[in-house]
Amino acid sequence: MTAQLLQNAMELLKLFKRSEPTPAASAQPARTASAAAAPQPGPALRQSGTPAAPAPHPAWRLQPLPPELAAFRPVQAAQLDGNRKQGLIKVFQNIPRPPKLLHKLLSPDFVERASSSELADLIAAEPLLAAQLLKAINSPMYGLRSPITSIDQAVSLLGLTAVRSLCMRYLLITSFKADSPQRKQILDATWQASALASDITLRLAQSLGYMDTGSLVSQVVLTFLGRLATASGMPRGLLSQVPSRGMLARTQAEQNLFGLSSAEIGRLLMQDWGLPPAVSDEAAEVDAVLFAPYAAWEPVRASRLGLCYLGARLGERLAFEPDNRLETFDFMADPDPELYHVRAYTEHPAFAGVEAQLKSPHFIAAIQRTREASSM
Repeated sequence: MTAQLLQNAMELLKLFKRSEPTPAASAQPARTASAAAAPQPGPALRQSGTPAAPAPHPAWRLQPLPPELAAFRPVQAAQLDGNRKQGLIKVFQNIPRPPKLLHKLLSPDFVERASSSELADLIAAEPLLAAQLLKAINSPMYGLRSPITSIDQAVSLLGLTAVRSLCMRYLLITSFKADSPQRKQILDATWQASALASDITLRLAQSLGYMDTGSLVSQVVLTFLGRLATASGMPRGLLSQVPSRGMLARTQAEQNLFGLSSAEIGRLLMQDWGLPPAVSDEAAEVDAVLFAPYAAWEPVRASRLGLCYLGARLGERLAFEPDNRLETFDFMADPDPELYHVRAYTEHPAFAGVEAQLKSPHFIAAIQRTREASSM
């Protein structure tokens, strides 16, 4: 493990010397509050000529764009030349590829049409994974009155989406190893953040009436892939240079060190692993809510991305900041630049009720149980 990390360090140092912004990124004009840092055009973005929705909630809508957010220049994997892209993939190629089961769980056909019995059969065919899942499901996090002894029971009690999400997280986390207490602490906290984020997103999606909860939870789980990869692969001396919390500061630090954010590194990894392009693109675009205004996306797409993004940011706060409490969280008034754009995503009717749901005593109590159990 130590020899491999040294090799990774040498590869990364070569990349750092070439990680200055590409001309396409550095030549972007300064952004204004109405068109701040919109992502590069892609298939999911709003088509030109589509009228923007009316401005919501003027009390916060009039807040100026934070200067650090206005100055931020996102870099996408597509902007890198082939050599730099392959160099990054080479750095992380020694991360063990997850088993084929992950591909199956992420398959659009499986997400849309799989039955509970099919999921139980897939997990039962992986004895180690099945044992890990049963141990987790019998923890205080789920508050079961009596222990369960089979995956069939787990799926029946918790639902297909919740068990599938837990399965995906375990498949990913086993690919990343720690060689120091500091690296282990970061990886453990990131795993906890992903657990909280997926639970937050699932509960919010169910309460707000979203139909495709399975794909939403998949997106959230996969947004943490790049973070796990960078925390696992970067040299020890650089671990402290990437903030553990604060989406904008962390993304800027990652771009300075790697030439790409962890979200874009995750996209490259997923592509290298052969995951469907729709899956890798959706997961990477969740973090684009940091700099993309609501009008940058088709409305339905914006609603989905906003929900996943908010779940991920809340999961990070609760995992990396022990004193942070959901009871005092008000994302409509929070001054952190990471929440500046996502507030406008409440323009979409499906996402408009999220503020009330976040303040629900039932929701707060459920997430607190998840937080306590995932930190054990």
